[in-house]
Amino acid sequence: MGWILAALFLFIAICNLGIAIGWLAHGKGGSLVPCLGGMAGVAACFALPFPGLRHWYYIPLLADLGTGYLTIAVAFFTIRQIYKKVIRGDFD
Repeated sequence: MGWILAALFLFIAICNLGIAIGWLAHGKGGSLVPCLGGMAGVAACFALPFPGLRHWYYIPLLADLGTGYLTIAVAFFTIRQIYKKVIRGDFD
């Protein structure tokens, strides 16, 4: 099961990388697959028969562009909302 999860992570991460390169090089839009690749990579770290791999569980979350992009976007909009409510007193 761990090898299947690792293969799924690699497939989704490579597809997300291809979408990002296509967007940067040619301006072609695409949709990244958020979180699925990163979560499959984390599950693979715990399911594969290599005990030392468990200490590196966060690497697939950073390596997969779909997960990294989503995490940065959520953090940005959360900080923005906190700024609007607390600092400016703007309650929508």
